[in-house]
Amino acid sequence: MSNTEFKFDFSDFDKKFKRVVEQIIPQKAEKGMAKAGMQLLNDSIMQRPTVPIREGTLRGSGSVFVQNKLIGKTPSVKGKGNPATDDSVAIGKNEIVARVGFNTPYAARVHEVPMKFSEPSAGNKYLESKMSKNKNLYFKIVANTIKEGAK
Repeated sequence: MSNTEFKFDFSDFDKKFKRVVEQIIPQKAEKGMAKAGMQLLNDSIMQRPTVPIREGTLRGSGSVFVQNKLIGKTPSVKGKGNPATDDSVAIGKNEIVARVGFNTPYAARVHEVPMKFSEPSAGNKYLESKMSKNKNLYFKIVANTIKEGAK
């Protein structure tokens, strides 16, 4: 009876796989979160209920942060709006955090409290409603960005 022995050396694969898991996937996930955050910001302006725009201050104050870095902001409206420029939310290990918001003292109240708006497309829950309605799209944006990095 004859015996044949096979040996495989996975050391190179293990090194590359570790790099993919520890570096490439988190980098791509962060990039995907930035794309999804910007899409959410855009959706809050373009899809009903929209961010109110009567004077432009609220709508012109939108910003997106990923890992506490400013990724994008809404353009000023009628010369108004002051987007946040820094973010210092605590981020846990192995977390990637995107924050989308509007930087006016009354943004939370307008978002949460039903009221009458001067423009017909505006309404409260202008962010939350998009997260609920479009969550699969946002997940897909992140997943596709990670997938692109795996090629």
